[in-house]
Amino acid sequence: MQPRILVRKDPVRWGIISAANIGVRGVAPAIRASANGRLMAVGSRDKQHAAEVYSFASNVRIYNSYEAILEDPEIEAVYIPLPNSLHAEWTLKALQAGKHVLCEKPLAPTREEAEEMVAVAQAQQILLMEAFMYRFHPQIIWALEQVRAGAIGTVRLVRASFSFDIRSHPENIRLQAELAGGALMDVGCYPVNLFRAIYGHAPQSVAARVHTSSPTSVDQTTNAVLDYGDGCFGILDTSLGLPSRQGAEIVGDAGSITLPVPFTPGNYDMTAFIMKDGQMTEQSFTGVDQYQLEVEHFAQCIRTRQDPQLSLNETLENLTTIEAIYEAAGMDWPII
Repeated sequence: MQPRILVRKDPVRWGIISAANIGVRGVAPAIRASANGRLMAVGSRDKQHAAEVYSFASNVRIYNSYEAILEDPEIEAVYIPLPNSLHAEWTLKALQAGKHVLCEKPLAPTREEAEEMVAVAQAQQILLMEAFMYRFHPQIIWALEQVRAGAIGTVRLVRASFSFDIRSHPENIRLQAELAGGALMDVGCYPVNLFRAIYGHAPQSVAARVHTSSPTSVDQTTNAVLDYGDGCFGILDTSLGLPSRQGAEIVGDAGSITLPVPFTPGNYDMTAFIMKDGQMTEQSFTGVDQYQLEVEHFAQCIRTRQDPQLSLNETLENLTTIEAIYEAAGMDWPII
């Protein structure tokens, strides 16, 4: 008889490293609203600022350092929304402290750094997942199910766009080379992730162009064509200097799926469209908090000891693709 594995039912106890906006507005409220998680503490190098922005969570401990989160024995899982250049350093420290880690995308600036993070997580038998929250939204799950069921035939083309304009804020961390910023790293990684989710593997080759304000600055705009073999392509455009816009079109040899707001739909109702045999049909989705779905999934994996839906192999392949896009565009990466 196989031994019975007891699954704990108590909420996973979370800590957040830094008072970054995505944590304050997105992930922290999601953890607090989750059915299987509890936000215990936030670590910040500016305790007063953290206390102010987390005033909505009066029962959450505010520490004056990142290290304090890792030293807290009550905390089981850590969410890391630091600048890209700090992902590897603090993920490794968290893993070595025995904490499960949900790290913001991209997992690291380079595949080499990410491989070290993955190796430590596997050696420690601790969960590590890249935080692509959009993958947990019902519209994305539905779209991938349609693709796998052959509803639009064999997919031959995926177009995806994601941009917003921060040119008036040159101090923004997304524009800082030393923090591994850039359009591709910040928002272009979403289309790269979507292409991989649809095709199931990395591209065979890449052609790309980037626009930068100087040889030592990050990419403000990146455009790329990714060849997945056998006449299958991904077309990406992303920018930090164009109006806020996003969209995805998945084209098969028997039809197409259009997602008007694939990556950050908010909590609003969404509608996707299937075009097939000259007829367009709609698929509606009730608004959800995709951050909450993400943290609930990760917490469930911690309790059930199952691998997360987003595999580390997928993450590594996507980082290889990002590096290939920069290389194809003739851009040294990382810049510093």
